[in-house]
Amino acid sequence: MECKGRSSWFVVLAVLWASASWAITSPLKATIIDRYGNQHQVDKFTFQGRQDLEIYIQDQRKLMPLEKVARLRFEGERGDEEQRIVLVLRNGSEEKAVMQTGSSSSPHQDAVGGGSSGRRFAGVTTLGPFSILASDVREIVLRHPVGELPPADKILKASIITTEGKRFEVEDLLFRGKQRLDFFRGRNKRFIPLAKVERIDFQDGAIGEEFRPITATYWTGKTVMGTVEASTVRLSGETDRSYFERVNKAFTGESGSGPFGIGMHAVRHIRFKKDKSAAEMETGEESALEK
Repeated sequence: MECKGRSSWFVVLAVLWASASWAITSPLKATIIDRYGNQHQVDKFTFQGRQDLEIYIQDQRKLMPLEKVARLRFEGERGDEEQRIVLVLRNGSEEKAVMQTGSSSSPHQDAVGGGSSGRRFAGVTTLGPFSILASDVREIVLRHPVGELPPADKILKASIITTEGKRFEVEDLLFRGKQRLDFFRGRNKRFIPLAKVERIDFQDGAIGEEFRPITATYWTGKTVMGTVEASTVRLSGETDRSYFERVNKAFTGESGSGPFGIGMHAVRHIRFKKDKSAAEMETGEESALEK
């Protein structure tokens, strides 16, 4: 029991430490229209201190980079903790999704416990620092540099082999809503860009441990070793939904039978499909992304 308690506490500390590393200065600009019709011109625009939105499309969690978004419209009522939204992307497509905005919304993957004050958009106006609850927003128009193209989407395809030997062919593979795998090298947090990786092999840790050793092999032949968080212990303050997603939907995507999800503890190997653009990326760029 004492060993398990120490291990769980280490997981909490690691997750808390990770959340602090997301503080950033955003170059984004936006026009925010609140529910009373007021317009706010905001620089250094962020959501929860980040440059992406945590959304759910067909019950699959995704992180949508704000640099891909042209317009965001809230269709729910102010008191709804889960609000229906419409995203108009810069490539002209439109996505309907659900976004959690209320005070009891589930935490971000790098946060422990539920939110206590609602989720906020923030930035700077000519009058000084600006902050507004997401539930008070009707519409947001992102102001991107003229002539700048939105980042191109990459659809990752992979074969996932489970610890039980089952094999799944998955498209649009994501790790907790994004195309990179967070891992630890000693006490230092790093990440692996999944678009540059040929395979990831997972090993079993010692009994009672909450982390699993991994070896990632890039298309260039370079290998990276570390550990990933694979805890199935419920953390203090986690909602039912956030606990289920953390444990059972670390990796998500689409399979032939529909939406796919699997927990970190259940994966044995991931084999990515060949992509020339990924295979030809320079090794020096890999090193820069890891740091």
